[in-house]
Amino acid sequence: MNLKQATRAMTFSALLGIAALSSPVFAADGDAMATRAEVMKMANKDGMISKKDFMTMMEKKFDEMDKARKGMLPVDDVMKIYGRSDKVQ
Repeated sequence: MNLKQATRAMTFSALLGIAALSSPVFAADGDAMATRAEVMKMANKDGMISKKDFMTMMEKKFDEMDKARKGMLPVDDVMKIYGRSDKVQ
């Protein structure tokens, strides 16, 4: 591999890393929890979001994920809301 190919490979790798780090958090149903624009609509002029607005957003996402309408979600699905999938072995 020559210098030009190595530079191209490193550039491509860096771009992939940036793309992975900048992707939105996905919930268990594969939908993004919320885009920054959606969250900013809830924010007041100081950039703060009220507990009421936050809880409304989370309730909506919970209902979207609860496809069986049981009023419950598996722990693994809830962990995906937080961008984590660490399972206890």
